[in-house]
Amino acid sequence: MTFFTPESGEIRFANGFCLRGGMAAREIDSHLRYAGQEEAVFCLPGLAVTGGSIAPVCVVDGEGLRSVRLHVAAIAGRNNVPSERQRSFLFERLGLKDPCPDTRQSVRIRCPFGTLTLYSDPLTGQAGALVEYQRI
Repeated sequence: MTFFTPESGEIRFANGFCLRGGMAAREIDSHLRYAGQEEAVFCLPGLAVTGGSIAPVCVVDGEGLRSVRLHVAAIAGRNNVPSERQRSFLFERLGLKDPCPDTRQSVRIRCPFGTLTLYSDPLTGQAGALVEYQRI
């Protein structure tokens, strides 16, 4: 199963749940009560992917899903994994090779759908990925 499609920016979890740019808040969760033009943030629980789980944080505005921040929730059933392993796990799931595993510098990639940024938080060291969908 492909977790991430680099051409479209689609993110697909093991249970079939899918995130894609522009989708409405109700498509993300039918219980969400979002009715405005302003930006809203929705935190979803860790969702299964091959080898672990990832918790998405979705930003939605009047035009739909604008961005998704991906956080590693667990790897191989373990919740507290070192930041280096989190980073490696994210790169693996996204189908990429880490160009700077030693320095853990941020990596930004321009894609047909927008941008993908992989980073390590400077305060906590925790790894994350930011998928930003461009507006046409």
